[in-house]
Amino acid sequence: MTYVTRHPEEVHFQKGEYSNVITMGIPDHVAIANRETYFPEGRLMVNRMSNHFVSMHGELLDYFFDMTEKGKPDYREVWITTGYLPKKQLYLLELSYE
Repeated sequence: MTYVTRHPEEVHFQKGEYSNVITMGIPDHVAIANRETYFPEGRLMVNRMSNHFVSMHGELLDYFFDMTEKGKPDYREVWITTGYLPKKQLYLLELSYE
């Protein structure tokens, strides 16, 4: 996620179908450690971020929240969906704020 904040010009942003979701496509030329674990090919990985992570990285999460159609950041949970889209040569990263 930090890569996205530093290189937004390289990322494809798409507003989600819902007002609390932001979807991003990161070019697959970007080096990612443990890519097979975090961006599995042919399937999606969905995880709820821990409360500790949300509390420690609020500023980073607020950066992405500002891209949603929601107003005031009043989320309690953040869900992250990842996957690899080889035909599009993109890593999928989606954040859902609940």
